[in-house]
Amino acid sequence: MPKEHLDRILLKHKAQPVGTGYIDIIIKQDKYQLFIQDLIETGFEIKGVSWWEWCEGENECNYGLGGPRSNYYNGWFAEIPTKVDDIELQELNIEESINKVIDLIQNKSIQFSHETVQFKKSDWLTPAIWLGVPDDWENKAVHNNS
Repeated sequence: MPKEHLDRILLKHKAQPVGTGYIDIIIKQDKYQLFIQDLIETGFEIKGVSWWEWCEGENECNYGLGGPRSNYYNGWFAEIPTKVDDIELQELNIEESINKVIDLIQNKSIQFSHETVQFKKSDWLTPAIWLGVPDDWENKAVHNNS
């Protein structure tokens, strides 16, 4: 798949890579399912999912450590200090792959010292998709990432 095709998918879904690569592509909760479907149907390999906190406007975040302002929305993302959820899709067909990634996201829960947070009950819990693309692919659409 050409890199330009990936860049079009990112713009279509308002997905925001952190930095200049194609890991940690942050995608809002209301857009992740179609984004994942487009990626997999187009032939891109999803390797994992990391987790971010969506922070509206200038509000402080409760769980995240900091991160980029959103290129598309009024607010910013703060990286949650938890391990990346690796995912293996190579033996699955397209539909099974889509369902496996969506299930991983929908069933995510993170244990913090004082509570457990579930994706389904926390509209601020935001997935970021890690792709397996060539190391030399650089995202030129970096706007105001910090």
